[in-house]
Amino acid sequence: MPRRNSGPRLWLRPGEVAKDGGTERLAQWHIKDDGGVRKPVGCFARDVRGLKGAAKGEALAFNEAEEAKAAQALAAYITAKHTPSVQKGRGAGEILVVDVLLMWGERVVQKKVEDLRAEDAKAGIAHEKPAIYEARAGRCMARLLQLGEWWQGKTLADVDGDSCDAYVAWRCGQAWKSARPEDTGNEARTVSPQGARRELEDMRAAINWHRGRGYCREIVEVALPVKGKRKENHLERPEAARLLLGMWRKRAVMTVRKDSPTRAGQVVLSRKRPHRHLCRFTLLGIYTGTRAGAIATAAFDPIPGRSWLDLDTGMFHRLAVGQAATNKRQPPVRIPDRLLAHIRRWKRLGVSRDYVVEYNGQPVEQVNKGFGVALADAGLKGTPHMLRHTCATWLLQRGLKSWDAANYLGMSEKILLEVYGHWAADYQAGIAGGRKKRLLPPPELHDAFSIHYHRDKDLRIAAANRDARLTRLGLVHRSLATVAKAKAA
Repeated sequence: MPRRNSGPRLWLRPGEVAKDGGTERLAQWHIKDDGGVRKPVGCFARDVRGLKGAAKGEALAFNEAEEAKAAQALAAYITAKHTPSVQKGRGAGEILVVDVLLMWGERVVQKKVEDLRAEDAKAGIAHEKPAIYEARAGRCMARLLQLGEWWQGKTLADVDGDSCDAYVAWRCGQAWKSARPEDTGNEARTVSPQGARRELEDMRAAINWHRGRGYCREIVEVALPVKGKRKENHLERPEAARLLLGMWRKRAVMTVRKDSPTRAGQVVLSRKRPHRHLCRFTLLGIYTGTRAGAIATAAFDPIPGRSWLDLDTGMFHRLAVGQAATNKRQPPVRIPDRLLAHIRRWKRLGVSRDYVVEYNGQPVEQVNKGFGVALADAGLKGTPHMLRHTCATWLLQRGLKSWDAANYLGMSEKILLEVYGHWAADYQAGIAGGRKKRLLPPPELHDAFSIHYHRDKDLRIAAANRDARLTRLGLVHRSLATVAKAKAA
């Protein structure tokens, strides 16, 4: 029986270890194809075994970037090997799904990267590391390659509810390719239905683009899995304070070098503060309710492909320069005065030179891992998107009008009331026993994040903590009233 055609794929050639224990040759990515084709793509992978702390994090980041480049090289190889037909007006049964994915990846995803590169070159911008938009395009191309692995040989006529459900079932039995159980010691996470849904969304976009160009005369619907339940978790003010304090005090762990005469191999705390950039990320997220991607790319100057802050006018332009508006509304937002004063100070002192959130002088691409560690250290659970939930909840708790809050957050008033409406200060007021909320000070005097909006609640919490502490220590609670009563007696 002949062997099954596996098609073009990536293969990581193992590295070699020298006799002295050092690295003789790094592991290298190759493209393998049928017919004995094995082509190196110039991308490598470091061995992370035995590494700890910052060195391990740097090696993992290097491996992820190199793997994304290898995925782009594989996509270019497949495109060069097979050129899809550009005949227009064909039926769904005559068009391969893989051809549609290839055309969309080349003409939309890759073209967008090339346009942004040209804009950067025109503006004289040189990136020391791969630009963020290149990494995003690499992840998109990786999803297209994953789709092509299952839909290979199938036409658009095969795309229906049953085939999409079969794809989701097939993907949910696999582990994420980014999982490294041999390095982390943790069990590899399998793909969730929401992860498969994200891949099918790319496929739907490619099919719609293909039909919009007139290549297919039939409408093809991609059936998506049901959306997951909305997460409404947010931070209370004491939790936000605890999270920020933990980020500020976090110190990196390092191992003393082997040549140390007294502490060789000892694990100690270093002077490095690996989470302080997360403080700036968290503050900007809580005060503006901006999505994590726009915060991570926020610069101080209008750079193509990035959001930016105008420190003169105090406006945060959340929509990246040169990008068209999408369903993810990203209108400009006015930065609260107190946060704006901090951002200007960061800029003046060199804490943030070119971007608001910088790590070792470079902009961050995403903070999912570091933010997760910070949440775990503070005894909390969630994701960076919970900062947006926190902002929306706090705005309604402080009695802001729903239209103003929705415009500030960049969402429709309908979605705001559906998801966060029950947190409003006047929610069902007058129904449950006629209770009424105390009037809040007008916004002309204090912004919505001011302590005056929740002073009474904080004082009650502080009084309860004080009484609990006195009870635990066995002390008598004394106040001016009790002292006066004792003197009178």
